[in-house]
Amino acid sequence: MRIVSLFVWFCLTIGVAAAAVAAEEATKPSVAAEGVKPVPADTGKTEVKLGSVDFRKVAVESNAGKKAAALLKEMSGKYQAKLNTKAKELEKMKKSLEENARSLSQAKLQAREKEMQKKFKEYQEFGRNAELELQKKEAELTDQIGERMLKLVKEYGSKNGYIAIVRKDTMMYTDAKYEPKDLTDEVLKLVNEADPK
Repeated sequence: MRIVSLFVWFCLTIGVAAAAVAAEEATKPSVAAEGVKPVPADTGKTEVKLGSVDFRKVAVESNAGKKAAALLKEMSGKYQAKLNTKAKELEKMKKSLEENARSLSQAKLQAREKEMQKKFKEYQEFGRNAELELQKKEAELTDQIGERMLKLVKEYGSKNGYIAIVRKDTMMYTDAKYEPKDLTDEVLKLVNEADPK
């Protein structure tokens, strides 16, 4: 019982002390720190402007995105044509080897098989290198488009009073009263104006 009484006395003492400190702070004149502006009283009419942009849509539908896709398609077509040529050479070598296998000496047969294996490895290596080059070029073009779009989005947001503009595909949840405005079409228009056909 004595412990409970001590605990109650302790809580009351702490509460009275906290109230006294709060009262003393309330009577002091507020001194604004240098560079810190006092916060205005909440009027209940705070407008929060949030926006979102579908980056993928802008990247695909913009003039810059269409040019990038055409360039990648052209590069891919050239690589594919070279791969097809190499595949036909391999098929020809294989057919020739199968047709002439019985008439070739063991040494010549092994030499041709070794040559065919070498060509097949070259074919595979060319395919891997082509894939890497395409990925590298795609990343480079995506970065270029992204950098231009980011600059335009920042300018647009600043000019139009937005506190934040986010990528639509990364937004998982927003409260309904703070639902971001979809700015994708406006940003697409800005990107196209900056990079005409």
